[in-house]
Amino acid sequence: MYNGIVGIRQIIKQIFSMNYNSNILAILLIALSFPMGISGAAWAQSVECQAKTVPRINVIPKTENIKYDFTKTKAQLNSVDVDTISPYGPQHKTTVSGLMSGSIQVRTQAEFIHEKYEQADLGCVYLKNINVEVKIDPTIFIAREYKNGSCYHNAVLNHERKHVREDQLIVNKYVGRIGRSLQDLIKGKTDGFGPYQLDRLDSVQKNVEQAVNQVVTRYNDDMNKERRRRQQAIDSLEEYESIGSRCPKERG
Repeated sequence: MYNGIVGIRQIIKQIFSMNYNSNILAILLIALSFPMGISGAAWAQSVECQAKTVPRINVIPKTENIKYDFTKTKAQLNSVDVDTISPYGPQHKTTVSGLMSGSIQVRTQAEFIHEKYEQADLGCVYLKNINVEVKIDPTIFIAREYKNGSCYHNAVLNHERKHVREDQLIVNKYVGRIGRSLQDLIKGKTDGFGPYQLDRLDSVQKNVEQAVNQVVTRYNDDMNKERRRRQQAIDSLEEYESIGSRCPKERG
């Protein structure tokens, strides 16, 4: 077995016992400081991708404070596009007394770490974390024809708050589903991806990002479909008639 340190000491002792000039001595000492040079092939065999930490997945629901706008007329509210359909049907002319506006917004961000081994032209891609924010930013409009604090104003306000609450319930449901699916996606890949050639690291990261976005997009589509169904259920004929029956003198 070759002991590099002992070998170096023996050779240095021999060098100093010879009559070399200082320049030659310096060159020899530099060369001997690397007695066991590693080839590119050896480096390649030694590269292993082992993450230092487990990727973190954060899927966070967020509800902005409800904004209120009581300045619009019924005519102005009638011109606003809404997702739900009047329960009275197209054959009946109806006016909009109030509405809740605000889509569900989803933002996804993934962070990565690249570990490079230049000698072997290889590297690893580690997923550091995935952050998904599912946010609702609601605004409730009530026609200004209904005085703030009046029976009909309050009845419509309570109805529109049901729409906000339904959005919160839907978001909470799908936040859990997105989180579990992302955990399944990275299962078995917590040690990272690779090794790959260095010029492939960016494309590997992009592929992982696309896989993450596909999961989030699929559940976002499902969430919006369910949202339309559940919000439509709130705008039922029974609900509208109930609001009107509570304030018969103010309905119009």
